[in-house]
Amino acid sequence: MNFARFSVTRPVAVTMRILSLVLLGAICLTKLPVDLLPKVSLPTVVVITQWPNVAPEEMETQVTRQIEQAVSSASNIYQVSSSTVEGSCFVRVQFNYGTDIGQAAVDVLQLVERARQKFPTDPTLQTPIVFKLDPSQLPILIYGVSGEPDPAKLKAELDNQISPILQSANGVASAVATGGLDRAIIVDVDPDKIRAYHLSLSAVSKRIVTENLNLPAGIARQSETEYVIRSLGYFASPKEAANIPVGSFNGQLVSLGQVANVRDSHQEQRLYTRLNGVPAAGMIIVKQSAANTVETAKNVRAKLEQVKKLFPNLTWGLAYDQSEFIVNAIDDVKNSALIGGALAVIILLFFLRNFRSTLVVALSIPISIISTFALLYICGFTLNVLSLSGLSLATGLIVDDAVVVLENIFRHIERDRKRPAEAAVSGTTEISSAVVASTITIMVVFLPLLLIRGQSGQLFTEFALVVIFSIAISLLDALTVVPMLASRLIKEDQIEEEAESHTREGKEHRAEKTRGLWKRMFDYFGDRFDALDASYRNGLAWAIKHRIWVLLGATSTLVASLLLAPQIGTELLPQTDSGNFTVTIKMPVGTALSKTNETMLKAEAILRKESDVETVFAAAGTSLSLRGTTTSLTPYLGSMTVRLKDARRHTTQQVMQATQKQLGQLAGARAIVALQVVGGELSLQGGREAQAVGGEHAVGDERQRLALPVGGQRRERVAPARRRVAHRAHAADLARQGARDAR
Repeated sequence: MNFARFSVTRPVAVTMRILSLVLLGAICLTKLPVDLLPKVSLPTVVVITQWPNVAPEEMETQVTRQIEQAVSSASNIYQVSSSTVEGSCFVRVQFNYGTDIGQAAVDVLQLVERARQKFPTDPTLQTPIVFKLDPSQLPILIYGVSGEPDPAKLKAELDNQISPILQSANGVASAVATGGLDRAIIVDVDPDKIRAYHLSLSAVSKRIVTENLNLPAGIARQSETEYVIRSLGYFASPKEAANIPVGSFNGQLVSLGQVANVRDSHQEQRLYTRLNGVPAAGMIIVKQSAANTVETAKNVRAKLEQVKKLFPNLTWGLAYDQSEFIVNAIDDVKNSALIGGALAVIILLFFLRNFRSTLVVALSIPISIISTFALLYICGFTLNVLSLSGLSLATGLIVDDAVVVLENIFRHIERDRKRPAEAAVSGTTEISSAVVASTITIMVVFLPLLLIRGQSGQLFTEFALVVIFSIAISLLDALTVVPMLASRLIKEDQIEEEAESHTREGKEHRAEKTRGLWKRMFDYFGDRFDALDASYRNGLAWAIKHRIWVLLGATSTLVASLLLAPQIGTELLPQTDSGNFTVTIKMPVGTALSKTNETMLKAEAILRKESDVETVFAAAGTSLSLRGTTTSLTPYLGSMTVRLKDARRHTTQQVMQATQKQLGQLAGARAIVALQVVGGELSLQGGREAQAVGGEHAVGDERQRLALPVGGQRRERVAPARRRVAHRAHAADLARQGARDAR
């Protein structure tokens, strides 16, 4: 089938095909979710077990190893690693890429349930939590909430009243409060009194549990009506709890209030959270997996305005906003693509020197790009930095086929004196095989990106498919749209006039004519291009006569480039000026929480003095992960999430370096300043590329952290080996710095 002849003779069919693709792409564009990076599926399942106030040695022996041995029998496992601290253990199960992570999580859950049979029979040992690692479940918004002096009341308001309102926003999966204090009914038992009444603490505890119950009491029938009966035994107040009998002495009942003080209070404070130095709690917003990040953030802000009217006493401070960074990044890529497309059209205009010819070629850009959005929607992709970068790259490649076809149509009109319709058919048919071959060659270049396994492959699959699809659409346009438009828009007399104007006689003739501004500009650039053609012809003639020198020059350039290649660093994604970073403060193991809190207050004061810092959300007694959520309570740890001002004078890297130097002056504290990566953490663990939730890059002193796991069968030999590795790494780093300073 001759596509060119069909396009020229059936313009309505070609036009409808164009409009259908463009309309489909435009509709799909409005439905595409917006995100920073493509969706990444991590074949990792995590098992978390809490056992409060248990030493790491007992935790590892009685819980961690039992879980590791159980999950190691799962299929397609790549690696099993664990981390045990006081009161909790984390077991991370990594599977080979391509594994059905949903089924793998179910298998791990079943294996963990079997391992629970070997756990100690301690009521404080909590049920293990099994979940698959999903980067889409990272928080998109973190707010610090203050204004309520009672931390227990603040936490209760956030949990019971404010969270349901925020969760009702479209696209929100969860709104979780962190920090603050949890309400608790405290029973302070007097040891002397229970001994005097011949009672035991276990008997008192058991009695409280058995009395604080709601139980079903069956069904009552009255005529043709049935009633469900319940026995209501939950305590309604501390006074009611104090009145329950816990035993007897000398023939009289002993109430709980006689041996203990029952009060409505909160649990012991083992965590301090602050926003800009003021005691506060955190509100973590997580979006649904398929929701649009930007739209979800807008919906949450609308709900937050309602919350502020209902609770005017509360102060909300934004500690982290993923949508803001995404919007700025997407807008930058959009603007770059638009500028690139505009420049391409301008360059084409001055090369072709004809508005009609430029229109024929320039239409390929919007047709191909808008049609590509249909592919993104059908494949379940998102509008992100990589997909838009693919479109930006394709913008320059899209016009190539159209320019080649149009130039050959011009040649047939100039050389063979054919009419535009006839030249469109013959010119396109003549060059079609070469155009198809060159386009397929470009598409094949991007095909290897589809074969990359792992995280990198998931990231760059969208990039490759976007480029391939947009170029394929441009090929179809070049073989159908360009000949159809050329047969109707190109005027034969204009082409002949343009060709004659650059001959010697034509130049003398046009000097005598009065020409407009555009005509003078086109003639000027035409003369420059003619001079460039002549220079190229002379240079090509010289190269043919001096082949040896040309080959030597090309070879030396290639060798020099290969020598410079090792000096180029490698990383999966470049560092970004996101305006967010974290600070982790590590005190010596065994440091009291009060001392850690005191050090954290000093660190917060240092950060708040920075003119570029807008908010500091800090926690003493834990480390902040998932961009603001608290992990297990560790009294010697503290962490801060820092958000910089939009109109800052320094970059994020510069602020981090200044912060690293100032925090290094804190006595007895080790400060780690890390950059928050919106797309997740990129690290190397065991030589395998992995992505972890809550991405961070340590950038203190322009160096990134390198984690080397050091393990063994005998614990007493691991610590000395770890110190030797650290010493050698430090010596190598000093040697590298010395060599760099010498250069």
